[in-house]
Amino acid sequence: MQGAKSFIQVVRLRRLFKALSDRRLSAARRRYGADEGDQARHRNQWDAAVEHYKRYLSKNPNDLGVRIRLANTLRESGDFPAAIVVLQEAITSRPTKASIQFTLAEVLDEAGFAREADEIRKRAMQLTGAVDQTDQSGSGDISHPQAPASATIRVNILIEAYVGEEHCMSSTLVSLQELASVDWCATIHGSLDALFMERFASKDVRILGAHPEGAPATSSLPVLLIRAGTILTSDCLDWLLCALTEHVSAVYCDHEERDASGVTRPTLQSAPHLLDLATNPAPPAVVLFRDLKYRDCDRDMRSMLQDAFGRGAVRHIPLVLGCVQTPPVRTETDAPPVLQSQVDGRILVVIPTRDEGAALNVMLTSLSDRASDFGGVDVVVVDNGSQDVSTLEVLDSWRKRGVEVLRRDEAFNWSSLNNTACEGRTQPTIVFANNDMEMLTEGWDLEVRRLLAMDGVGIVGARLLYPNDRVQHAGIVMGAFNGEPLHEGLRAGPEERGPLDRWVRRRPATAVTGAFMAMRRSVFDQVGGFDAENFAVSCNDVDFCLRAGAAGWTILYAPELVLRHHESLSRGHSNTESKRQRAAEEMGRLLSRWGDRAGFDPTRNPQWAGRGIRLFAGMRRLTSEEVLHWATKTESRPPNQIETPTLA
Repeated sequence: MQGAKSFIQVVRLRRLFKALSDRRLSAARRRYGADEGDQARHRNQWDAAVEHYKRYLSKNPNDLGVRIRLANTLRESGDFPAAIVVLQEAITSRPTKASIQFTLAEVLDEAGFAREADEIRKRAMQLTGAVDQTDQSGSGDISHPQAPASATIRVNILIEAYVGEEHCMSSTLVSLQELASVDWCATIHGSLDALFMERFASKDVRILGAHPEGAPATSSLPVLLIRAGTILTSDCLDWLLCALTEHVSAVYCDHEERDASGVTRPTLQSAPHLLDLATNPAPPAVVLFRDLKYRDCDRDMRSMLQDAFGRGAVRHIPLVLGCVQTPPVRTETDAPPVLQSQVDGRILVVIPTRDEGAALNVMLTSLSDRASDFGGVDVVVVDNGSQDVSTLEVLDSWRKRGVEVLRRDEAFNWSSLNNTACEGRTQPTIVFANNDMEMLTEGWDLEVRRLLAMDGVGIVGARLLYPNDRVQHAGIVMGAFNGEPLHEGLRAGPEERGPLDRWVRRRPATAVTGAFMAMRRSVFDQVGGFDAENFAVSCNDVDFCLRAGAAGWTILYAPELVLRHHESLSRGHSNTESKRQRAAEEMGRLLSRWGDRAGFDPTRNPQWAGRGIRLFAGMRRLTSEEVLHWATKTESRPPNQIETPTLA
C-alpha cells in the first residue's frame, strides 16, 4: 500500500515538473521571438519567421521544437539546403528521434536527392522497427502484369517512315517479329529505300512493303499506328486488343522516349479526354484504331486520335508498351490556342473577408487594374465580422467605388458566406476568391469568359503561387496524400513544369481550389451551391467539384490565370487542436461521402508512385486487374452522351 502511494506521488511530481517546464518554455518563446516567428510563418512571411526563430534559438539552442519549425519554414520557402542543415543539426543533438529523420528524408526527396532520402528513411525505419514497403523502382523500367488472352483477329500495323529512317525502321520491324501471339501484317506509309524494304519483305511475308500513297481507303480490321523507330513490347498488341471492345474506337498505351545517348524516360498519359489531348506536348505514340481511313494518315497522331473520340469510346492502357527512339517534335504548350468565343453577361466576384484590410485592398486593386473591362464585373465582399478600424476604412473606400459589402456577423462558414452572396443574383459567371490573393494576369476577366465558353467546361481553376513564386496550386489530385486530396505541384519551383508539362498547360483536373474558382452560374444552380452543413471551412471546393464532375461537367485547370496567394490570412491555419479536429472531421465526411471516388483520380496515371507531397516520385507495378479497371473506368464517351465519366 505504501509503495502504491509513493508511485502516485512520483507521477504527480513528474506532471508538476513537466507543467512548470512547459510554462517556462512558453514564456521563453513569447519573450525571445518564437511566437512572433509562428505568426509570421502563418502569414507565409518566411524571411521574417526565419529571423524570429533564429533570434530565439540563439537564446535557447536546445529547444528542438522551434528548431524543427525553423527547418519547416525554410522548407516551405524553398530554401532546401538551409532546411537540410538545420535538420542535420537537430539529428546530431537527438540521433534516436526517428521523426526528425523522416522529416529530413522528405526534404531531401523534395530537393531531388532521392538516393540520400532513401538512406535516411531506412535508418529511421530501423529506429521505429517498421518495415519499408516503399517501391524503390524509381522512374526506370518495371515489369508488366501478364496480358489477358487476346482475340484471334488480324491487326494491320501501319508504320509512318521516310527516307533516312531505314535504321530506325529496322528496330521496329525486329520488334514486330516478337509479336508471336497476334496475327499481324505491316504496311509502310511514306517513302523508304526500295531495296531496304524488299530485303525485309523477302524475310517475312507479313511485311507488305512501302506504299507511298497509303493502303486502301479504309481498313475493316484494327489498325495499329506507329512511327518508324518505335519498338513494341511483345505483349503490346495483346493488351491493346483486350481493351478494343465493340463500342471502343481507339486504345492507346504509355510509352518511353529514348534520347540520342540511349537514356529513356517514361511518358505516362492521363485518362482519355479531348481537352488533355489538345495541349499534351507528347501525345500517345502507340494507338490501336478499330477502323481507320488510310487517306487521313498524312495527319498527325493527335488529330487522328481526336477524330476517334467522335466515333466511339477511347480507352487507355496504363502500361509502357512501346519505346519511341525518335520522339516526335514536342508541341509548344506555353501558348495554348486563343479562344474566340466567350460567355457574355456580367461576372460576379464573391470574396469573404474578416479584417486583413490591407490584403483585401491588394486583391481588389489587382482585380480592378488587371481586368480588361472592370465595368462588367460585380464584386460582393462578404464581411464576416471585421472589427479592425483600418479594414472598415478599406471596405468603406471600395463601397464608394461600387463594390457591394455584405455584412454577416456569424461564425466563419466559407460555404454559407459564398452561398448567401449568390442568392437572388443572375450573373451568368461567378468567381469565388479569397481575400488574400493578388491577380497577376492581365485581362483575367476575358480569360474567364473564354475558358468557360469551352464545350463542357463548367469550372475553371487557376495557377496559384506563394509569395516567393513557388507553386501553391496546379490543380487538386484525389487520394494523393494518405488517401486524401492534395494540391498538385506544391512548392515546385517557378521553372518546374511537371510530367507532360501538366503544371503549366491547360488541362482537365478532378478538382481545383476555391481560393480562385470560376464557374458557370448554371453549374452552381445545378449542383446546389456549396455544402454549408458538412463542409463549413475545408473540403467544400473539392466536394463541389466532385458533384459538378458527376453531373457531367469538366473541371479545367488553366495556368493562364495566375494569382499570388497568401494562404489563410482571414481564418488562419489549422494551428489549434480545435481547428485540426474540425479539419479532420470535414475530411472524414468527404471521404465517407465519395467512397472509392475520393481515392481515384483519372488525371494521374496509376503507375505513378508518390512520396509525401511529391506525387510523381517513381513508378509502381500494376496488377492485371488494376490495368483493366483503369481502362474501363476512365474510358471516354461519345459526344452525344451527357455523362463524361472521365471526371465523374
